[in-house]
Order: sequence, then C-alpha cells, then structure tokens
Amino acid sequence: MLESPKNLWYTDLMSIYRNTPYKEGNLTKQRRDEIQTAIPCRVYQKSASQLKMTVTAAEYNPSTMLACDNGVDIIPGDELHITRGGALGKTSTEVYYAGQPDNYFEPFGGVLPGMAHQQVPISSTQRAK
Repeated sequence: MLESPKNLWYTDLMSIYRNTPYKEGNLTKQRRDEIQTAIPCRVYQKSASQLKMTVTAAEYNPSTMLACDNGVDIIPGDELHITRGGALGKTSTEVYYAGQPDNYFEPFGGVLPGMAHQQVPISSTQRAK
C-alpha cells in the first residue's frame, strides 16, 4: 500500500493563534489564543527572490507559501508558529502571519488522489523563542 503523498510532503508542524474576544467587566478585550496545534504542513518558496540594492536601502520580498489540508481553519491575520521539520523531530520554530488561503480540491477521479490542499501566503517575522 502506498503512503499518502501528503504524509510524505508535510514535514513541518504548525500551531495557529487567533485574536479572540473576551469580557473583562463591561469591557470586551482581545487576546491571542491557540486554536489548533501540531498541524502537518509545509513551508516553501513560490518563486526565488533576489536582494535588490538601491541607493538608500535594500529590498527583499520572498514569496513564501504554506501548504496544508483543506480542513485546517486558517484566516488572514492568524499568527502561525511553524516548526520547520517538526514531523521529522526538529525543534526550531518560526513565526509567520497568514494571508488569504486558496483551496485546491481534487476533481472526481483525480490522477493523484490525496493531493487536495490549501495554499496560504505567509509573512515572516522573527524566530520564536
């Protein structure tokens, strides 16, 4: 029996944090809560980006994407803590913010079953502690 392509492809693990409202007396405040954890995923570069040097500054705009299962609840602005190689035992975690997800569903009788997924553009911030 062949292993699902997703099980071979998703080598990273992700936790999703989202702003959620809560009441404190008569005030409604926001806090960032962990809503899902240990989600298999993969971070990859959509296209190579080069460092552009100008007279006053340097510019670098990588096109970093996240692939994960369609069932994962991600909305723009979610904070993503991604452990690169987490499914392989690595422990280095990076922090990203999610853009608008795009879902890709398998057509009936797809040639490569198990490849339905969503792609999310992500922005890097700093390495988590």
